[in-house]
Amino acid sequence: MSDANRMTATAAFWRLAVGGRMVGRMRRLAACVALAAALAGCDRAAAPPADAPAEAPGARQAVVLAVTPYAGAAPAFVAHARGYFERQGLAVTVQPHGSGKEALDAVLDGRADVATVAELPVALAVVKGHPVTILATLSTQSDHAIVARTDRGIWSADALRGKRIGVSAGTSGDFVLDVLLVRERLSRADVQVVDRKPRELADALASGEVDAIATWEPYVADARRRLGNRASVFPSEGVYDSSFNLASLRGFVLQRGETARRLLAALMQAEELLKRDRAACEPIVAQALRKPPEEIRELLARSRFSMSLEQHLLVVLEDEGRWAMKQRMVDAGRAPNFLDAVYLDGLVAVKPRAVTIIH
Repeated sequence: MSDANRMTATAAFWRLAVGGRMVGRMRRLAACVALAAALAGCDRAAAPPADAPAEAPGARQAVVLAVTPYAGAAPAFVAHARGYFERQGLAVTVQPHGSGKEALDAVLDGRADVATVAELPVALAVVKGHPVTILATLSTQSDHAIVARTDRGIWSADALRGKRIGVSAGTSGDFVLDVLLVRERLSRADVQVVDRKPRELADALASGEVDAIATWEPYVADARRRLGNRASVFPSEGVYDSSFNLASLRGFVLQRGETARRLLAALMQAEELLKRDRAACEPIVAQALRKPPEEIRELLARSRFSMSLEQHLLVVLEDEGRWAMKQRMVDAGRAPNFLDAVYLDGLVAVKPRAVTIIH
């Protein structure tokens, strides 16, 4: 199954779970026509925004990049280590964070310019009214799971009823918990949710503070390793694939459009190296994640690196926005237009055929 089909299937599953409406045949036909038109014209690079101030030609542009110890962010680690940012005239400062949500918070607080982040924190930020925009999806992966203790009687996912489950609120792990509970015909009312930071989850599980955790790699592997033969793992594959993205505030791309384009060009070089010579990238990612090369090899194999802005990204953002409002995680009267949460011009200029969003 292709990445687009897999992500679309995930979105369809969740729409059924939260009571979304089926799209009519005529609407699908109109979407197909619009998509064909978009593909036909996607090779034409869009002009920079008319209100964007000019950047100094030839000047090295300073950028603070908030990153996450996650294999899906590998293009950022590779671009920095191999000097691809510098070749694009950028002076990039890498700012490490424990999760994509924390990285995006750094952007919202003005401590960073851009962040690597899964789509869910972006959806939550947009629903809250923050002018966040995705410049590109860097990778997609099926690496989320619930890890549970068999010595607490959890041999199957339906045994989670009444158990304490650790999760990092507002992250993709939070969304995955609900998706996997719905699959077992359970809800949050049937479990006790304990909020912990991503790097604290394996400790909480190993100590017995919680009976299970919902998280992503490499934290899934850490938890499994610490529990040994007492671990049950319920993966999200088939019901949820996450996308890992490059995101910023909209003001950044409007005022520094050329810098955004250079960032994407450098990341595309890194993507090409990941595809051409994965072995050369493994030590770089291993150092960034502080993991042994053999573990990194397995984590990278689970990620699909292809910079894009695809229509199914909007579908997933919309579904996650509705989920957040249904769960009363945000105070919003209605869902926003997520088309405003993607910046097309930068990727159109660098990798035009990778942009398939209908606009």
